[in-house]
Amino acid sequence: MRKFLKPLGLLFCLGAIVSCSKKEIPVPTESTVINPLADYTVTPDPTDGFTFKFNNLGKDYTKLEWRFGDDTLNTETNPTHTYLATGTYLVDLKAISKTGDFSHKQVNINIIPDSVLQVTAEKTNVLYQLKFNAILKGTVKSILWTFNAVDPETNVTTTTTSTELSPLQSFTFGSFNNFSVTATTDKGSVVTISKSVTTDGIATDITQTYISYNSTNENTDQGPNEGSLKLVDGNLSTKFGFYKPFPVPEIATLQFKSAITVKLYAIVNGNDSGSDRDPNEWYVEGSNDGNNWDVLDHQVLTIGFADYLASIGQGSSQYNRFFYYPIANPKPYQYYRWRIVSTFKGAFQIDEFKLYK
Repeated sequence: MRKFLKPLGLLFCLGAIVSCSKKEIPVPTESTVINPLADYTVTPDPTDGFTFKFNNLGKDYTKLEWRFGDDTLNTETNPTHTYLATGTYLVDLKAISKTGDFSHKQVNINIIPDSVLQVTAEKTNVLYQLKFNAILKGTVKSILWTFNAVDPETNVTTTTTSTELSPLQSFTFGSFNNFSVTATTDKGSVVTISKSVTTDGIATDITQTYISYNSTNENTDQGPNEGSLKLVDGNLSTKFGFYKPFPVPEIATLQFKSAITVKLYAIVNGNDSGSDRDPNEWYVEGSNDGNNWDVLDHQVLTIGFADYLASIGQGSSQYNRFFYYPIANPKPYQYYRWRIVSTFKGAFQIDEFKLYK
């Protein structure tokens, strides 16, 4: 009887041990995933072009991480951020839930210099003098103007500066000059813009905004390397050339999206061959239907560009130079064309043709 009870007791103890060990093993439970929503709106500060308010619309998050595209991090719910320079910034909001899951929302903010700083230049009662004024979307802490005035006869540039908000500056008649202005706000944001200017005011190059361009002639020998598109490509190191008897008239036509008033145009001469390939007589014309044209300017040169520069002692720099011509009675047109009637020696070569509003 005792021999029979011992194995039963042993089995009972083993069963108890197995039963106890089973109770100690945790039963895995299925974890709950919380997917947060990252969302927000952006509101520009109406008084400061560099400052933006971010309104959080996220859900199911426990933590937010704002990155504003300028190496800054913010964990506030509805932050306000001020940028220190113009440019394009990628704003990234990361919403994180208590389970560690996350989502992102990204928005580009583009701060254009002309959107935060506007500049005007008006004639004064003094001949060839302009009064400049800067309008900053923000509080001006400091401002610096740099004027580069060019003497059209000698091509010598004189640089002057001013820290006034509305400085006065004089230029030489017939000159084409440039200036830059840098403004700093009370929050430390900085914006710089540069523009061209004549004695009539600010001149803005609008050539590259054309929507279509065509030319009646094409350089079939050198091909696109010196083709007609080089006349309006904005690159002074390229040119449009036609190095054989030139079929006139050569007509270069630009169409714009809408009517625009051109007050000035420029021609940049080539890089060699003296004045042989310079245009001798031409018309600049405007149209609003592409069929009926009004004459805006007519020029007949007695001496070519390179020869003229050589005659005033600038023979060493007689190429790749700008020659500017104002439009006497500017009006808005959707089409502009340069119609060249003749050249000095039959061939043709010009770096650029530019239109300014």
